[in-house]
Amino acid sequence: MLNKKSKSIIALLLVALMCFAAVGCGSPASKEPAEASDGTAAPASGLRPEGVPKDFPNKEIEWIYAFGPGSPMDAYFRILADKIQKTEGWKHGFVVTYKEGASGRIGWNAFAQAKPDGYTLGFAPSAMLISAVSEDVSYGADKMSYIINTMSDPGAIGVAAGSQYKSLKDLVEAAKANPGKVTVGVTSTIGQEGLTVKLIEKASGAKFNMVAFDGEAEIFAAVIGKHLDAFCLNISDATTFIEEKQVEILATGDDERSQFLPDVPTYKESGYDVTQLNMRGIGGPAGIPEPIRQYLENCFIAAANDPEVKAKAAEMKIPVDTLTGAELQTMFTSIADTYKKLYEEDPWN
Repeated sequence: MLNKKSKSIIALLLVALMCFAAVGCGSPASKEPAEASDGTAAPASGLRPEGVPKDFPNKEIEWIYAFGPGSPMDAYFRILADKIQKTEGWKHGFVVTYKEGASGRIGWNAFAQAKPDGYTLGFAPSAMLISAVSEDVSYGADKMSYIINTMSDPGAIGVAAGSQYKSLKDLVEAAKANPGKVTVGVTSTIGQEGLTVKLIEKASGAKFNMVAFDGEAEIFAAVIGKHLDAFCLNISDATTFIEEKQVEILATGDDERSQFLPDVPTYKESGYDVTQLNMRGIGGPAGIPEPIRQYLENCFIAAANDPEVKAKAAEMKIPVDTLTGAELQTMFTSIADTYKKLYEEDPWN
């Protein structure tokens, strides 16, 4: 959950990190691991499994980010990548490539279509599964190699401070009594937020009037100005407005309560079996050799658990949620199945 101070810290950090063409450029290389009889590298530590080529990486690893610079994910990846290169003593590090456009599709297609050799990775958020279900694209839950999940930002349904709605149940019951009259602001009716509202409608029998805006700022302005009854966004989007006591969160979308809002119930605790969790993973094209995929997973997890990295993440209030590639794959498969079922019942394009 990011406030103004946290966003300033991220901005300053990115300025420093982006002074380098490659992340962690210039770090001294450590002693090369011994060569095994098959020409691959024998395991020199707990991080490098057997079967990884002795010279991996022998060039820079490209990280494709499907949006512009300056986000918490952008900053956190650079911190992890810099730590990995220094810890492993790689001669080559990571290079960040921004491929914006088409709501993420350009970047997601780019890394999904890359050569599966471990030298191209990409930003893989759970939101990519929405278009993967409804469109003919090269990415999807079964079309990628999973490295790790870095963070998870729960959804949030909230209202203006002092609203007549004191709980999610109050809001839902009003929408049931007055179909189409209770307004909810989202950034897209066919994005994660809009589909969350649809799932709550199906779980409750309510009918909301969803109103799509170009960005979160416009939604909050409308809610605070009493032009909208409620909003459905992510917790991190609402941080400043919560701290300034302009909005109140009625419920959050993870299976457990948010560490930042421990007194606020989840959607499930409120009576609706719906999950809204914006997971931000690291993936690659399907078919990355398992030793290399495992090595990359090991490196990212070790970096995420480094005390220095954890301290930086805490300072920036990044909602760190480190999961293995297998755990991320299980989560993405479950989310994709939910979207497939919803799309079959109520197609959105």
